[in-house]
Amino acid sequence: MHNGKLNTLKKVLDHYASGVQDSPTLDAALRQPDGSLGIPLTEVEKQKILAFLKTLDDPKFLRDARFAE
Repeated sequence: MHNGKLNTLKKVLDHYASGVQDSPTLDAALRQPDGSLGIPLTEVEKQKILAFLKTLDDPKFLRDARFAE
């Protein structure tokens, strides 16, 4: 997952919702009380997270010549 193979935020959320594999080094936060792995997210929750993350983009700032090298 951390090697860049998931090339969209949606794929990352899908991975954490249902693609987490068990491992001795798996963070305890990814182990649910019912024995499942990952972060339980509904499609609506994923859509809301993606919508929020998109608000953090500021193309005008990113292209501002005052901050160019």
